Amino acid sequence: MTPSLSIVIPTFNESGNIAPLLAEIDDMIDGRTAVEIIFVDDSTDDTPEVIRRQSAGRRGSVSLIHRATSIGGLAGAVADGLRVARGSWVVVMDGDLQHPPSVIPALIAEGERTGAHLVVASRYIPGGDHGGLSGRHRVLASRLSTLAAKVLFRRLYPVSDPMSGYFAVRRTALRTDRLRPVGYKVLLEVIVRCQIRRISEVPYGFRERVTGDSKSSVREGVRFLRHLARLRVSTGSATLAGPREA
Repeated sequence: MTPSLSIVIPTFNESGNIAPLLAEIDDMIDGRTAVEIIFVDDSTDDTPEVIRRQSAGRRGSVSLIHRATSIGGLAGAVADGLRVARGSWVVVMDGDLQHPPSVIPALIAEGERTGAHLVVASRYIPGGDHGGLSGRHRVLASRLSTLAAKVLFRRLYPVSDPMSGYFAVRRTALRTDRLRPVGYKVLLEVIVRCQIRRISEVPYGFRERVTGDSKSSVREGVRFLRHLARLRVSTGSATLAGPREA
């Protein structure tokens, strides 16, 4: 059966989060939705074995792509998952439990209601909460990254949270051959390179990390700024335009 929903989850040393994450996804699924879960794993611990063990005997489809070489980091892992996703909607979320799966139905419902090509789970619109960002330095880094991206790409002006790692996109709107991901901010790459036109948002509460370590660092911040510059140069003036109706 072809799934109506694909959930792409990049993982890196998240073994302690796999069982509770799958349990929350099971609680979200209404039993009528055909769902496939795609883990794209760059781990150096036993996360792949935990995914295989937790997936055994499940009703839904769970697949694992274990990458021996982490090309493109988290964003590269997401891009690899997008390329194999079969659902009409594809949800991208982290594997660290900071993105509550209970928001997925709202993302899909918003997309269907508005005709949006992409729906962003936002921490920064009314009803949203960025409380899971640990420390003022991460809040500041998120804000500055958002500002830098919007200065370079007017298409992002209506998006309150272009740094979000939690979103739903119609598979027909994806142009995976265009993606050149680097680092861990894949939404920006998807919006700009796929020239997404219709974007909507729903609020969500960004939860605190339960286990594992944050991937955010000064090195990743520098990597993001370099990627932002390369993206601006490679995509040219066409990406400066704001969203237009398809």
